[in-house]
Amino acid sequence: MSQTTKPQLHLPGWLHDILERHLEEDLELPILPEASARLVALCADEKSDARAIQSVIERDPSLASHVLRIANSSALAPKERIVSLQQAISRLGLGVLRNVALSVSLQGRAFQVPGHQAEVRTIWVHCAVTAAFAREIARKLRKNVEGAFLCGLLHDVGRPLVLQGTLDALAHRSKEPLPKALLETAMDEFHEEVAQRTLEAWKLADWTVAVAAHHHEPARATPFEEEARITRLADLLAHWAIESGAPADFASGDPVIRELNLYPEDVEELLARRAAVIEFAKAFQ
Repeated sequence: MSQTTKPQLHLPGWLHDILERHLEEDLELPILPEASARLVALCADEKSDARAIQSVIERDPSLASHVLRIANSSALAPKERIVSLQQAISRLGLGVLRNVALSVSLQGRAFQVPGHQAEVRTIWVHCAVTAAFAREIARKLRKNVEGAFLCGLLHDVGRPLVLQGTLDALAHRSKEPLPKALLETAMDEFHEEVAQRTLEAWKLADWTVAVAAHHHEPARATPFEEEARITRLADLLAHWAIESGAPADFASGDPVIRELNLYPEDVEELLARRAAVIEFAKAFQ
């Protein structure tokens, strides 16, 4: 069931208090790997030298392989196969390289919850599709395309962290596993707050932090309300694309569509991009 239609549940008071205390005081936030942190910093500087970027990528085999794989993906459709990092860097550009670095880091650090691989995989796929839809929305609105992609990719980073934190907090309190519905509710309730703290710890840009913290209530993301609205709409589109795919099932009356000044035909065009969006998202999965 979509997050937009599932019934609103609330955590029991005792559980809410335990999780709030644990997530605030004891949760270990994932550390951004050195290579990814360095690459993110370089990509934020338009004056960065391509040789310096290549040097950072070469020192991390996993990152290098992801860069080459995405550069050669069907989503980007290179005319000739890209065989060197130098070619890949030139082909992808700084914004995409930053997104690749964070994608690798997220999958290796934040999106790892032993025993819950299927649930975490579902969250990651949703993030990738949200990112790809955000890219389409930003292009239509003539906004920062790769910035929108990054916000979509990061918007639910708090969910697997809350999942792990919940499991840790209850590990010595009960032998019975928490029902799936309550795990989902815990993630719903705390993921924005944990995402905000994580992205602040990673020293990412203010706009990415604001969007992750307020993508369900974009008006609170001031002065980055528009970025948050793009992510909010992309989030809705991703749920629709993964869970249904039938145009009639999309929440076309959501206020965010009006707030972004999109017309019905604009929404129809976004819905029609479903297959292309999912294909692009696969490159980051």
